[in-house]
Amino acid sequence: MFLVFFRVNELKYDWSLLVDEPLVDIAIIRSNSIVYDPRVRKIVGSLSKKYSLATLGWNREARPIEKTDDFSELGLFNLQAPYGKKTLVLYFPAFWIWILFKLIICRPKVVHACDLDTILPCYIYKLIFKKKLVFDVFDRYAMGYVPEKFSLLSSVINRVEESLASRSDVLITVSDKLLKTFRKKPQYCRIIMNCPEGHRIERTKSTQSSFTLVYTGTIIRNRGIERITEAIKDLKGVELLVAGRVIDQDFFDQMTTLPNVKYKGLLLPVDALELEANCDAMVILYDLSLPINNFSMPNKFFEAMKFGIPMITNVAHELVDEIKCGIKVDYNDLNQIKTAIISLRDNKELRKRLGANGRRAFEQKYNWNNMEQDLHRIYHYLLNE
Repeated sequence: MFLVFFRVNELKYDWSLLVDEPLVDIAIIRSNSIVYDPRVRKIVGSLSKKYSLATLGWNREARPIEKTDDFSELGLFNLQAPYGKKTLVLYFPAFWIWILFKLIICRPKVVHACDLDTILPCYIYKLIFKKKLVFDVFDRYAMGYVPEKFSLLSSVINRVEESLASRSDVLITVSDKLLKTFRKKPQYCRIIMNCPEGHRIERTKSTQSSFTLVYTGTIIRNRGIERITEAIKDLKGVELLVAGRVIDQDFFDQMTTLPNVKYKGLLLPVDALELEANCDAMVILYDLSLPINNFSMPNKFFEAMKFGIPMITNVAHELVDEIKCGIKVDYNDLNQIKTAIISLRDNKELRKRLGANGRRAFEQKYNWNNMEQDLHRIYHYLLNE
């Protein structure tokens, strides 16, 4: 299928003559409902300051989506489809056809495709109508979704992903480590980290309540939440607040039986940030036996810095050492994780010092304002070339 589409550029007819003037400057494409995606919301907010936008996503749960005021032109594909299951691949052709149809209608000058599962119709649109393409890679697809035992399939997916990346006008990734996994890439590559915006959220946590940890993200094993719940289940004066989409229902049912774990639902990004702001520490753990987790630079790392709260983590050790904003632990050492939690619970001065170091680094370097300037430079280059 991919080979057939790659031959579109051999057609001699100038199909762009069939398209009138663009209705928008940029179309941003993501394979989720978008309103719960913090990175996409920030990209939309930044680009809308200078350009007209259309934002296209997939409402896989086919449920009413509220609070879309941040999106002037939001289109959602309302076909119900599973999360985290192999059968999802059967639904993609319908989604891709819908995306291509929408792109032809809104006629953007640049298409901003987020991850491999959206780029195919965007690349076809680029070829046929001679427009620009930004490939924004949040995660390498094979690393994130294909088990290691299927090495041949992983190799094929990686080749397709890199071939499409090299044919895009700009490749964006979330970290230098992730960018270096691409053997083939275009001339113009940039890193836009998952830093949060700078607006303040006031802390309202009572000083008399329990020591509170927070986890906001996908509820599934290998994201560290199972390690956190195991570590705190017998600890006194410790509470874990959890928010996010439930992928592993069996684990969720098991987790919520613990009296010191409280589930807050699937929250909008601004509500998730408020939950984080009013906690004492953030635990950021990833199973490094999964290849994709070795290249993770999670939002939560920078969000902890923003709110001046310490973190307990097994990733981004070089940043933890540089900033001195948290405690490093081994993912597989439950006692080490538990000891780190107890240390922060019992030592308020340590919490304040680590949190202040993180906040200082956020203000100076790791904030969305800096990322926004880089994003504007990318689009100035594309739209004024």
